[in-house]
Amino acid sequence: MAVNWEQSYREKDTPWDLGGAAPPLTSLLKKEGTDFLKGQTALVPGCGYGHDAEALRRVGLQVTGLDLAPTALKSAEERYGDAVRWLEGDFLDATIVPEHSVDMIFEHTCFCAIQPEQRSDYVKSAKDWLAPGGFLLGVFFTDPPSREDGASGPPFGVSLDELHGLFGESFTITRERSPDRSHPDRLGREVIIEMVRNT
Repeated sequence: MAVNWEQSYREKDTPWDLGGAAPPLTSLLKKEGTDFLKGQTALVPGCGYGHDAEALRRVGLQVTGLDLAPTALKSAEERYGDAVRWLEGDFLDATIVPEHSVDMIFEHTCFCAIQPEQRSDYVKSAKDWLAPGGFLLGVFFTDPPSREDGASGPPFGVSLDELHGLFGESFTITRERSPDRSHPDRLGREVIIEMVRNT
């Protein structure tokens, strides 16, 4: 059953929101600075309240935060202002891809929120949004927390083999590792993958 994300934000039923930027992203920025980032422009799909988008803006990137839920975007703008471009839309909708590509995508909670059968659409959208040679930094759930209602997701987990298969044709994976910092509920359940869009 599809989640009504707008309703969830209106009701403040957002257990995925950590109240700040993703710990793996915060740790990377603290340890590596901006050396591992590519280019000047970035997209955060499924940005929610905008914590990750703001973290990337603070290190000097021009950031677009994209989300389906206008209530989430309104809250993001109220909290962080308009230095981030807040854009309402569906990342999987090819009609919203801008004329000018972005240099980087940061993925954290969008991929795990879509239905597994939509994952090939995600890869296509990522390729469409990114300039040739563009950089995708993803924190993927390999083993998401169990839901109290017994449902399978979202979040939906994904295996490394499936990630390699999905992204392998359009992207070259340059590094993958376990994060050295995660939210307690996600310890041992996340992998950081860095990949570059093939030209």
